[in-house]
Amino acid sequence: MWIALALSVAFGLYGKYSMGLLVAALFIGFVLTSERATLRTRWLAIAAAACTLLVLPNLIWQWSHSWPFLDVIAGDAAHRHAFNTGLVLETQNVFTNAMAFISEQLVYANPLSAPIWIAGLIAPFTWPKLRNLRFLPVAFAALLAASIVLEAKGYYIIGIYGGLLAMGAVVVERAASWLRVTAFGALAAVAVITMPISLPVLPIHAFIDYSALLGMTGRDGAPPKLVQPIYAEEFGWKRLAHDVATRYYALPPAVRAQTAIYADTYADAAAINFFGHIDAIPVAISSQNTYWLWGTNSNSGTSLLAIGASRIDLLKQYYRSCTLLGTSTEPLKWAVEGPAPIYLCTQPTQSLDAIWPHLRWYGA
Repeated sequence: MWIALALSVAFGLYGKYSMGLLVAALFIGFVLTSERATLRTRWLAIAAAACTLLVLPNLIWQWSHSWPFLDVIAGDAAHRHAFNTGLVLETQNVFTNAMAFISEQLVYANPLSAPIWIAGLIAPFTWPKLRNLRFLPVAFAALLAASIVLEAKGYYIIGIYGGLLAMGAVVVERAASWLRVTAFGALAAVAVITMPISLPVLPIHAFIDYSALLGMTGRDGAPPKLVQPIYAEEFGWKRLAHDVATRYYALPPAVRAQTAIYADTYADAAAINFFGHIDAIPVAISSQNTYWLWGTNSNSGTSLLAIGASRIDLLKQYYRSCTLLGTSTEPLKWAVEGPAPIYLCTQPTQSLDAIWPHLRWYGA
């Protein structure tokens, strides 16, 4: 089982490093409770060594590239902002972020399930049969504290709720039948009502109407809009690639021949590269995250078709002329992003290879 655990942790770390927080919290939970005896085995060291060996290629890559992951974390913290709806989930203010983080814990696992997992936190300290599971509430406390200090996003600790809900369910099972039925009915009702918000079970315009019915949008006579940011991110990509192609082919042939397509975010660059074959436009480059590591694709940078607003002030430091050609607008993407501006930048002060190190930015 220790080897299976090592494989699971290694696999998880390749998906997201934040899993390391859960592993560390569980370790603290074991150390601070009587279950520390579980750690007194040579298999712990063997599992730790196996996990390290499996993750080593990724760690070597991080080391050889000056630990870009740390820059991503710093960049993410530096670029937090409110949605266009005005909703603020994460901020750069530690106290405000902590309050938002804690409140989000009541939302992510269904608000009405909170009494169940909170019961799971308490039960190991009040019911002898669950005494050997005290490590889990202790781990939760450590995980919550570490996540708040590190200004993590609310959903980063969602993995620990499975165990807490299981223990809480044992408590509910021992309650009176009317209470069990009431709890189940309330949870099921909320789950059904909120299902369209978390799962795409409705056509998008039907979902917008449903959101208006719930009072999430369309208040005070305003037209209802798509306010679910995850759904909003599904739209506008093909339109963006086509709008870029339209601006690209509108350039004079001599200018077009030496124009690179640059997107300020990896998402826009990926969309252009995925749908760009439809209009036969060149591969886009970007200076965000791994796209920056992939470089300029041998473009001279004599002329740059720049998509997005986040880097334009920086580009103006290296290009004497940056002209707004138009915008790519997707109404359904309103909650997350506004229109994507498309600029033509010409007359560079340096080659693109020389400019490239200054354009790099890591973060979400």
